[in-house]
Amino acid sequence: MYNSEANLLEDALTQNISLEHSCKTGDCGVCKCEVLSGSVMNENRQVVTQGHVLACQSKALSNVVVSANYYPELDALRKQTVPCKVSKVTYLTKDIVALKFRLPPSSNFNYLPGQYVDLSFKGVVRSYSIANAKNATKELEFHIRRVHSGKMSNLIFENVKTDQLMRLEGPKGTFFVREGEKPLLFLATGTGIAPIKAMVEKLVATADPREIYIFWGMRYANEIYDEYFQILSKQLKQLHFFSVTSQEENENGYSGYVQDIVCKHFDSLERFDVYACGSLKMIDDAREKFYVKCLKHKAFHSDAFLPAKQLQT
Repeated sequence: MYNSEANLLEDALTQNISLEHSCKTGDCGVCKCEVLSGSVMNENRQVVTQGHVLACQSKALSNVVVSANYYPELDALRKQTVPCKVSKVTYLTKDIVALKFRLPPSSNFNYLPGQYVDLSFKGVVRSYSIANAKNATKELEFHIRRVHSGKMSNLIFENVKTDQLMRLEGPKGTFFVREGEKPLLFLATGTGIAPIKAMVEKLVATADPREIYIFWGMRYANEIYDEYFQILSKQLKQLHFFSVTSQEENENGYSGYVQDIVCKHFDSLERFDVYACGSLKMIDDAREKFYVKCLKHKAFHSDAFLPAKQLQT
């Protein structure tokens, strides 16, 4: 690691060392690493020579050696800033819109399903997960929720048309499906379903033989746009989809919090790999409860959707 004016995480990413991370704000805890040697100023402005720190909030004071989760699969992915044009606008619900973008023909934008980009429009920058796996059209899809007083959603909802020019930077994040043989358990709240949709598309396209369980939580049934998953669950015996509503009875699924429904559904999670995306509260609660259900600590992967994750502009 190199001493710089940036934090440990940015130092690593600058050197193409893909350390595990998600929000980059210090809230999710995914980038926690252990200082083995050297000096680091941690998130509390304390000097640490041995012990755990958050890589995104800690600065190297010397050359340091850390122990952290590292993913060489991401090293070959080059972060790019490219122009993009809206190719399709689809309102999935009253408050959620799907935007598809086409990139310049000369661009070679590569990513792993589950990653996100920073989307820039009229001076506002926000982070959105890519909602599709790579395909022949090379289009990118994003699911964007209307946020009360949100700068980006106010710009987009009811205003964005096809051929609107924007800019994106990415890919970013370490949320992607690892190789393995264990059954896969996906859970999401809100538009956290977007990266999971991309992951599932890739699994289906590559005929991955692993069993797939998807639990998706929304507040109300009319917020669930699940046609894609319903069709897949009928076509593929190894794919099982469950919708969950937290604020009303769900005639076509379950009622309650999505992480609690998972715990009721399985006696043990020891044999699973888990991928969770959505609110930080859901992810923290799910992690705690799933460990009680015998989930291996290294088998829990997450990407937290946080207001703070949206870049302030």
